[in-house]
Amino acid sequence: MKQLHEFDHDAVHRLIVAEGWDQPLAEVARVRLSARQQAVFWGLRVYVVVMTAVVVWAFVHGARG
Repeated sequence: MKQLHEFDHDAVHRLIVAEGWDQPLAEVARVRLSARQQAVFWGLRVYVVVMTAVVVWAFVHGARG
């Protein structure tokens, strides 16, 4: 695999310009979620907490036996 310094500088520059990597990134803004989407995300949070509790419970009971 070639190292960056082994490539032709002009070829790298052409690639950067052709791909638009020299342009600033688009601005990122927070998205407003609907009530349904918020409920789904809260449900996922609860699910993660419950599954973590189940795994911890199973690990503790498995370590005893």
